Amino acid sequence: MLLLNKTLLKMMKGLKRWILCIVVFRLVVLLGTVSFAQSVSTFLADLFSPSLSDAALYGAIADAAVAALVMLIGHILIGEAEYMCTAKARTLLREKILDKILLLDVANIEKIGAANAVNMAASGVENMQMYYSSYLPSLVYCFIAPVYMFFKIYKLSMPIAVLLLVITMSILPANNVFRQITERLKSEYWESLRDMTSYFLEGLRGMTTLKLFNRDADRTKVLEGKAYNFYNRIMSVMKLNFKSFLLTYAMMYFAIFLSVTIACVKLASGEIDISSAMLILMLSFSFFSSVRELTNATHSALTGVAAAQNVSDLFDIETDRKFTHNSPVSDSTPGIRLEDVKFGYKGRDPILKGINMSFEEGKVTAIVGPSGCGKSTIAAMLLRFLDPESGRLTFDGRPYTDLTLEELRKKVIMVPQRVSLFSGTVRDNLLIANPNADDKTLWKALEDVDLAPWLKNFANGLDTDVGDSGGKLSGGQRQKIGIARALLSSAPYIIFDEATSSVDLESEEDIWNCIDRLSYTHTLIIISHRLSTIRRADKIYVIQKGAIAGAGKHDELIETCPLYANMVEEQNILEAMGKEAVGYESK
Repeated sequence: MLLLNKTLLKMMKGLKRWILCIVVFRLVVLLGTVSFAQSVSTFLADLFSPSLSDAALYGAIADAAVAALVMLIGHILIGEAEYMCTAKARTLLREKILDKILLLDVANIEKIGAANAVNMAASGVENMQMYYSSYLPSLVYCFIAPVYMFFKIYKLSMPIAVLLLVITMSILPANNVFRQITERLKSEYWESLRDMTSYFLEGLRGMTTLKLFNRDADRTKVLEGKAYNFYNRIMSVMKLNFKSFLLTYAMMYFAIFLSVTIACVKLASGEIDISSAMLILMLSFSFFSSVRELTNATHSALTGVAAAQNVSDLFDIETDRKFTHNSPVSDSTPGIRLEDVKFGYKGRDPILKGINMSFEEGKVTAIVGPSGCGKSTIAAMLLRFLDPESGRLTFDGRPYTDLTLEELRKKVIMVPQRVSLFSGTVRDNLLIANPNADDKTLWKALEDVDLAPWLKNFANGLDTDVGDSGGKLSGGQRQKIGIARALLSSAPYIIFDEATSSVDLESEEDIWNCIDRLSYTHTLIIISHRLSTIRRADKIYVIQKGAIAGAGKHDELIETCPLYANMVEEQNILEAMGKEAVGYESK
């Protein structure tokens, strides 16, 4: 019954006062309940054997009314405090989870996965908040209420008070047997939910592919199996909960039965009067109210504890970044340098093996190489999504560790393979880069990427809706908005990571024309599979298996780097075949 989860307890800052309020209000209700029971037992006893004066009788009725009012107000306050605790817990938990996710590097974000992040922030938080609004107050209350009730009944009958206290204390360890099994089932429940949600979201993202290959029915069958498995997990938990409740209530009613029996025997022998006997009956049932609340809260909290394990795994991910201050400048030459940089993802072979590169200010530098050679890893390091295992990066001679992430984002920006747009308008998506930009500035950025003429065809202009995740736009239009955002950020260094890999031929040509114009005003770092587009780069690095196979201009590499020469030749053949295919279609 003692579910003292370290992760949940660490995150309860800001909730303690609400938990305390719930406990206090429950104690107020308990005091009102005892007072009401005393007044009612006195009144009923007088009906059976009149002995009170009219004034005393009316006083008992008045006391019962006041006690009932106190109980009503107490229950209202409990509901309000639980609501405030629940709302505060939801907000705090989601903020802490989101803050942690935002600190993660690219590799760890991919490891967590979208489905798991959604589960933690949605279902996980809903389950975990019960730990604060229900379980912890019930736990504290359960240690206070039985002791208070013991001393109230002790004055009436010592054996009954001891009996009720012993049974109450026995219910907790008895339920621990079920709790251990329930914890395992709740973990399985959570895993099943995560598996089903992940599979469902994956199916939604890939619905077009499933329809193209007519595999949506097969996918549906697998999803039905996962849903049925989740259903079985829920039913297993419910069955065990039922058995636990059955045992708990059997012990409670057995104790009440014994208490009433003892009270009747004492009443028959004259040891207690009818008023005391009726009071024992009512207080015996109230004796177990705290245990009932704790039992109910425990079963709800177990799901939250299982969810907290996933959050604990998230919080255990190391996100501390090394930052230095005022380090000596090794070389004041403007630009970015990688010096003997090594890096490898956990469980995989090293990606980068002692890379030395320089990206000179005002120049266009290209990085090419086979898939998986480390090009995108270098881009991630330039943005400090990743830190090298050894070696270092410098910006204008300053170590990267001297720059805060805010400073770095103002200097280096990236246009990724697929630009992420958000539901809303074109204006909303552009203002992400510069919230203070006016309309003139926004239109200038759109003109620079040849998107302004298209947008002016719409009556709403900048307020044109882009659809869910930019679904109303073509791939080329999304990429152009991505480039416009990069321009609005005013960062002097722009990284293009396969920025045209997901667009059509016409859009690709427009984007490369735009990139060509940007080369006169920005420092460009281009990662591209289209070698014909980077021939005029000031410097080209050829990466092979995490090492530099060649560096220089296009013509130099054709002569000195066999890998680059082969890549150029193969692409020339593919482009020639593509042109022939286009010519054949035009006929």
